[in-house]
Amino acid sequence: MVLGLHPFADIAADGTPRLDVANGEELVRVQRASALALGGRAPEPPGTVFITTRRVIWVSDTERTKGYAVDFVAVSLHAVSRDPEAYPSPCIYTQVISYITVLYNSKLTLT
Repeated sequence: MVLGLHPFADIAADGTPRLDVANGEELVRVQRASALALGGRAPEPPGTVFITTRRVIWVSDTERTKGYAVDFVAVSLHAVSRDPEAYPSPCIYTQVISYITVLYNSKLTLT
């Protein structure tokens, strides 16, 4: 497991992610034509979201070797947002715990 959002490139020729089936990971849902916006950056070109029993994986439809993944344990907050002042279209808002966050919080706790 990698803590936080990370690049994902373990993608089969048909554009689907290779799952860790040996450890029980299963595909639960596929959502096509999904945009991905990270922070204040412009949205990525459309892609496909794969929700598994362990993580959320987004794979670009235009660059089949480009993707991102996040394990569920790293998602600290999620909500559906329909506020056009927050984002121009309805979206799922998430906050992701990263390795840097853990280090920073650990330092705050230790000092």
